[in-house]
Parts: sequence; structure tokens; C-alpha cells
Amino acid sequence: MYISGPSRAQAACEVPAALVSGIGLVVIQAVCATMTTRPVARGEPIELNLDDMTVDQGLKLIEDERVRPLLTYLSSGVFENKTNLTFMKAYSVVVQFGDQQQHSLKLYAYYKKVIVEYCDEGLASVSGIYGGELIAKLADNWEKQTILTFWMQRVFQYLDRFFTKNTVEYPELFTIALRLFKEKVYEMVKDRMVAAIIDVINKERDGHDVSQDTLRQLIELLCTVGDMQPKIVKQKDGTTERLMWVCSSRDIYKAEFESKLMNSTAEYYKKKVTGWMAECSCPLFLQEVERRLQDEDGRLSRYLDRSSGEPLREVCQRELILNTAKQLVEMDSGCQHMFVNSKHDDLTLMYRLFRREPTMLPYMTGVMEPYIETRCTKIVEDQENIDNPPQYIEQVLELKKELDEMVSRCFENDSSFQKARNRGFQNVLNKDTRCAKYLALYADLQLKKGLKGRNEDETQGLVNSVVALFAHLKDKDIFLDYYKRSLSKRLLNKLSISTDAEEAFISKLKVEIGQQAIQKLQSMFTDMTLSDQFQREYNEQSHRGSPGGVCHEVRVLQTNAWPEKADEANIVPCEEMVQCIKGFEAFYESKHSGRKLRWIYNMGQVEVAALCFERKYIFVMSAYQCLALMLFNKRKSITFKEIAEATKVPAEECRRHLLSMTVSKHRLLKHNGDDKKIDDGTQLEVNDAFVNERVKVTISLIKEKEKATEAAVAVAEAPVERKHVVDAAIVRVMKARKKLDHNSLLEEVFRQCTLFKPQPSQIKVQIEHLIDREFLKRDAEKRNIYIYLP
Repeated sequence: MYISGPSRAQAACEVPAALVSGIGLVVIQAVCATMTTRPVARGEPIELNLDDMTVDQGLKLIEDERVRPLLTYLSSGVFENKTNLTFMKAYSVVVQFGDQQQHSLKLYAYYKKVIVEYCDEGLASVSGIYGGELIAKLADNWEKQTILTFWMQRVFQYLDRFFTKNTVEYPELFTIALRLFKEKVYEMVKDRMVAAIIDVINKERDGHDVSQDTLRQLIELLCTVGDMQPKIVKQKDGTTERLMWVCSSRDIYKAEFESKLMNSTAEYYKKKVTGWMAECSCPLFLQEVERRLQDEDGRLSRYLDRSSGEPLREVCQRELILNTAKQLVEMDSGCQHMFVNSKHDDLTLMYRLFRREPTMLPYMTGVMEPYIETRCTKIVEDQENIDNPPQYIEQVLELKKELDEMVSRCFENDSSFQKARNRGFQNVLNKDTRCAKYLALYADLQLKKGLKGRNEDETQGLVNSVVALFAHLKDKDIFLDYYKRSLSKRLLNKLSISTDAEEAFISKLKVEIGQQAIQKLQSMFTDMTLSDQFQREYNEQSHRGSPGGVCHEVRVLQTNAWPEKADEANIVPCEEMVQCIKGFEAFYESKHSGRKLRWIYNMGQVEVAALCFERKYIFVMSAYQCLALMLFNKRKSITFKEIAEATKVPAEECRRHLLSMTVSKHRLLKHNGDDKKIDDGTQLEVNDAFVNERVKVTISLIKEKEKATEAAVAVAEAPVERKHVVDAAIVRVMKARKKLDHNSLLEEVFRQCTLFKPQPSQIKVQIEHLIDREFLKRDAEKRNIYIYLP
């Protein structure tokens, strides 16, 4: 019989080397044997008489033409009879007899026989050897077993089409070959092999050079040997081809190797940790831990199976981090030392390692929080800082900036470290209201003159830092009260250095505490804008904004938006002021009928031209001082009591304003009594000898002596304001919920009071007041439940 090419044998042997999807691919480092050098040309006849051939003769042909040369190649590296003609003959024999059951059995049995004999030979070659020699020999045997299995299956693959298909008794060729290897070789050497592999891995951990290719081949053996449906395919690797086992099971690898490797790894690092703890400082220990963890990750990429990644990391991190974290943090060179000495690189390394086990991070934050408290306390309790509010706030801001940078650089803005930083600040800054007051004063100082010469980025940075510190304050309402007072003075006296900075600050506050909290601040800006518009229209009147020849400027303020209140005393303005007042009131009533203007004289500022001295002067003074000074146009000498009665200015305020004009710096008035004291009968008159090098002279007010500071007043007023806020929050909650228990009501009130944190006792008192006022009542059966009364 003659077979002319291309034959069905040729067509059948052209099996595509497609990758089979599965759990993983095991690459065997076995270079495919070059089985052909001269291909048979298409149509070239192959002399092979199959009609008269028996199955035994066919098997003899397969053995002589294909199997024996293959075994010779595996043992010597030399392949005889290099032509694909031998493959085609052998495959044709299998096709000829593979359709008949009894002949298929003989072919299948021969296939198994060749595999078994080679397995027995391989087992004999590793008898009595251990350690590195054993795994080197096993790796070589596994590589050759792969080559043998691949090419034997190529010859007998026709059996997989019909004979082994859909039968349990006769597994597919790849499967039976792997089972025979497992039974004949693996089961006999597995204990020695696993022990040797683990021993070699530990040697590598100690710094010895080992053959990673050998380890990789044996790990692949362990991953493959238990698979139920393995396959071998060719894979191109550059200019060479490699054989690759395709498998989906890791049962044997997990059960018989990985578990032992994990136990060995745990014991190995337990011993190492004991030595390192005795010999190394905390930073050196951390460096060694990081290096070891990187080495273990490298083993996963070089030869261990990827499925071992999570178990291996868990074991290593347990021994190197979980079991050592607390001791590391508490070492003399540990976390506290790093914070105190700004060892940011060491802190970064510790965080990077501890982050692998997030439950260890509290050890670091537990040190960081009291460290921040200590540094912050040192600033806020320094008497020099207490006496100097700007310095106090600047040092707190510098500390916050430093810690913010540390949290960002060392801890990647981890939320747990941000919370620890915030708690550290808040525990110290909220012990009293000083920081809230000082921060408002600092903001006022910056917005008046501190921002001068700064560019937009620097201004924005300062605004951001102040608002960021404001966010830590519990008494936000006190800050807002101070800020509102200082903002009022800046706006009315035109002291703001930058309107953009003022608006940016308000915008940041709005983001932090909401629209409702800063509504009055925005109303103040609105009033200033409307007042400018009024003033322009007023100046367009027939008197050009100067009735009686006195040029004046008026600011119209909403009663509830501004901290300034109208004078309770009925101040008597001078004639010139009366004309100005009447002129503006007439104009305003023409715009807004029904509205009443109340004048705040104590906030006014006046420029008075003096013609009674050797040269003309212009005095810049308060409205109260102007009222007193204008009386001297009619009389040369006037007593203090007469001035107070004529102007109706409160006695203490009148005395302070008059004393400001009698001090040596600006002795505009003189009197017959003590320079620092004015009584009811003290006679005052103009100092004719007054001289000043400037034409325009500002008469500054002296400080109040026996009056609570503005700060104390603000603190005293805060609780009153808070009562109303708590009342409103309770009513809002109960109106929505109708019925609520005490603890739930407390939680809701805490949530709604964003500008301060009320005490539970304070909330309880306000609840009782609301019950008395019949907004609420208690449940008849359960006294801790409240019911809203519509």
C-alpha cells in the first residue's frame, strides 16, 4: 500500500498548540526535541504496506522507527533517523489499527508500557539520594518525562479520538501518563522531595545561591501531578519552543507541599525574629523585615505558584509584623523616638509595613496622638504665647502645617492618622475658648495688615490654614462672634487690606459650617454694597452730599446682622451733625418709607478743622470727642459735668474720650486737676499752645481701665446664645419625630449643633424648660420618652 502526501496522518499530526484555559498554566522548561530535519514533500510516496501488517508488527515498527530513537535522545541527547517520515509511518499504524477494539487495547497497553518503563528507570536513578542532588535529578527526570509524554501522545493521539473518548476505564493519553508518573515516581519520592525543596528554599533565604530553574520545575511538577485532565502544548519562547503543561488543579500542591512550606516558613522567621530583636534597633529591624518580604514576593514571581501568594504573605506578616508590632513601637528606638526626632523615613517604613496588617496601625496612632498633645500643650501653656495672641496662633499653625506634611508624606493621608492628628489637636485646643478667641484676633490682624505684600497663592494658603485650624475648634460660635465683631470694624473703618481675601475667607467658612452659620457675615457685606449705592445716589442730591457744607458718609446696617447696637442714651448731636442727619433721613425715607434709622454715634469718626491755633489742623477723632470739642466754640472753659449733660454721652465713656484729648501726646485740652483723672467739677479748656508737626492729627482713644475685656464679654454671651440654639434643635427634632426617647434625642441634638458641642446636662435643662413651656411632655408610662405638643 502506498500513501501519498499529504496523508491523513500528516493532517492529523498538525495539532495546533493552542493554550487551554484553566486555573493556571504550568510551563515546563523542556525544549522540544527536534524530531525532523527534512520534511517529506507534498505528494511524495511513502512505502508502507499496512494491509498485510499485523498489530504486533505495527507496534514493532513504532518501537523501531519512533520510540527507541526518542528514548535514545532522552538518554544521550542525540536523535537518530531525523525525518518526519518515521512519525508518519508510526502514526499510520495507529490509525490503521485504532478503529478496532482489540487492537486499540494493544496499542494503549504499549503506550502505558513505555511510560511505565521510563518511570521505573527514573525512580531507580533517584534511589538513595537526598537534598539538592535529589531535586536536581528529579527536575531532569520531569523534564524528560514531559518530552516523552508529549511525543508519545502525538504518535498515539488517534486513540483519544475514539478509544479513550467517553470512558472512565481508559483515561486519555496525557492523563494516564501523568497518573503513571504519580504512582511510579512521585508517590515514592514525595516526602524526600518536599523536604529537599523546603531545605533549599531556606538556604536561599540565608543567602546561598540555588538553582531557581530546578525549583521552578519541581513546583510545576507538584502543581501538575494531581490534575485530572492535563494537556501539554507547545509554546514559543523567542527562537525556541517549549513544552507547557496545561492544568487546572492544585490539590496535591496545596495539601502535600504548601502546608509544609508555610509551617517551615513560620518556624524559620520565628527564630530569625528572636535574633533580630536582640541585635537590631527598630529601624534596622524594619529594614530587614521589608527586605525579607520583598524576597518572598520575588520567590512567588520566580518559582512558587501564584496561588501561594496569600498564604505565604499571611505567614510572613504574622511572624514579622503581627507578632512584633507592639514590641517594635515600644522600643527605645521605636515610634516615640521617631516622632520626637522627626525620623520621617523610618516612620514611612513602619507605616508601609504595618499597613499590610491594618490592625497594627493603632499602635502607631496611639503614640502619635499623645505626641501631638504634648507639643500642642507646650505651645498653648507658654505664658509668652498666652500674652501674645498672634504668636500663639502662628506657632499652632506652624505645628499643624508640620504635622499635616508628616501625615501626608509618611502616612499617605491615611484616615486613621488624620483622625489621630485631629484628636491630638482638639484635646488640647478645646480645653478652653482661648484658641477660638485668639484665632479670630489673628484672622483680624492678617486681614487688616498681615496680608500686605502677599501674592494670591500666599493669601489663599493663609486663609486655608486658618480655616483648617478653625475646623478643629469645638467652640466655633465663639470664634464667629469675635470674627463678626472684628469684621464689623474692618468694614466700617475701611481697614480691610483685601476684599478678595475677605470673601475667600467667608467662602471657606461657608464650606466648613454651612450657609446658615455665616448668613449674618454675608449680610454685612451686602449692607456695605447697598450703603455705597446709597451714598452715590445721596451725593447726586442738590447739596451734593454736604448739607450745611459738611461732607459726610453714612452706612446703613441691618439691625440683626451687625454686632453694633444703637446708643441707648439719647445722644445730643451738634448743630452741624443735626443738619447732616436730617438731610440723609429725608433722602432715605424717599427710598424706603416706613423704615426708621437709629444712629450709632460711638462708631462714627469725624474730621474737625481747627482754626484757633497758630496753624490750621485737621483732627481725626471719634464722634463723642467731636461733640465735646464743638462745645468750646461757644465757651472757653467747661466742666466735665456740663459736657456730659450737654452731649448726653454716658459718664464713663465721656470721661475716657476727654482724657484721650488731655494726654501728653495729643494735649488738645488742658484741665486744672490730675492729668490722669477727671471729676465732675474739673474745668477743661482748649490748649492754645498745642503744636504738632503734622497737619492731620489722629486723636487715639485710651484703653478702658475698669471694664471687662471684649473677650470676656463674648464668652459670657456665648452660653445665652447657645440656649436658644439648643432649644431650636430640640423643637426641630421633636416636631419631625413626634415621639422620641431621651438618648436618641441627645444624639440628634449633638448632630444638629455644629457650631459647639452642648453638654448633656445643658440639653437636659433645656428639655425641662420646654416641658414647662408646653412644647413637650413626658410619656405617662415611660418617663424617658418625650412627646411633641403641636
